[in-house]
Amino acid sequence: MLEALFVATAKAAPAANAAASDAYDWKWLVPVATLILGFGLKWFQDHVTEKGRRRHEKLLRREQRYDALRMRRLDAERSNLLAMQPLVVALFRAGSRLYEAKNRSMVLGRSWADTPVDPELQLEPGRIASELVSIRARLHSTNVVAEFDEFIEFMWDALSSDTVDEARDKWRIVQSAFKLVSGAIGEATRHLEDEDRLLGDPPAN
Repeated sequence: MLEALFVATAKAAPAANAAASDAYDWKWLVPVATLILGFGLKWFQDHVTEKGRRRHEKLLRREQRYDALRMRRLDAERSNLLAMQPLVVALFRAGSRLYEAKNRSMVLGRSWADTPVDPELQLEPGRIASELVSIRARLHSTNVVAEFDEFIEFMWDALSSDTVDEARDKWRIVQSAFKLVSGAIGEATRHLEDEDRLLGDPPAN
C-alpha cells in the first residue's frame, strides 16, 4: 500500500511542478506582452502624429507660398494701376490740347483732322499712349483694360474727325470715356488695397 502511495505521489509531483511552471510562465509573459504592445501602440501613435504634422507643415508652406505670390501679384497690379492713372490723365489733357488747337486753326475747305497745328501737340498723344501700352499689357484688371481700350479708341476716332461738329460730338464721348476709365482705375486700386490688408492682417475667426 505504501508502495502504491509512493508511486501516486511520484506521478503527481511532475504534474504539480508543470502546473506551477506554467503559472510562472504566464506571470512573466503577460507583463512582457503588455510592454511590447505598449511600445507598439506608442510607435503607431507617434507615426500617425508625425505624419499628420508633416502633412500640416506641407500644407502650411504651400499656403504661405501662395499668399506670398498673391501679395506680389497684388503689389505689381497696384503699382501698374498707380503708374497708369497719371498717364491716362496726361493723355486726355494732351488730346484736349490737340482738339482745341485744331478748333482754333480750322481752315474752311479742309478736313478738321488735317488742320495744321504745332507738331509737338500733334505727336504728344501718341507718345503718351506708347508709354501706356506696356502697362496695359501687364494689367489683370479686365474692367480697367476694357475701359481703357474704349477710351483710346474714342480719342483716336475723335481726333480723326472730318468736321468741327463731328469732332465736338465725338469729344463729348471721349470725356465720358475718360471719366469711366479713371473711375475703373480708382475702384480697382481700392479693391487691391482692401485685399492686401486682408492678406496682411486676416480677420479673426
